[in-house]
Amino acid sequence: MTPEMWIALIALAGTVAGGAVTYRTSRATTAVEQNKVDAAAYDRAKAIYESALQLLEEQLERVRVQLTTVTTQLAQEQDTSNAMRMQIRGLTNQIADLERTVADLRLQLSRAGIPVEES
Repeated sequence: MTPEMWIALIALAGTVAGGAVTYRTSRATTAVEQNKVDAAAYDRAKAIYESALQLLEEQLERVRVQLTTVTTQLAQEQDTSNAMRMQIRGLTNQIADLERTVADLRLQLSRAGIPVEES
């Protein structure tokens, strides 16, 4: 082999080695860029999910406040209902007592010979 051939072979080997290094560097750069794109997409998705989570937490807090209000109102309504029920029982008992008193008075009037009108 001639010296020119040796020089050409060495130059070819250097070119092939340089091409291989360039290829690897290009692939590494592409992978880094893809990772940057993936990281940006992840950050956007994370921000969207965190925003949605924040909205849901705020809505949950509003529902809790409403539940507390409704529970308080329900307790008040139940107390009022129980008080009215007790008043109705008392009035019903008074009516029954009055009806017995009227019946007793009619009986006493009848025994005394006083005519009684039925109403």
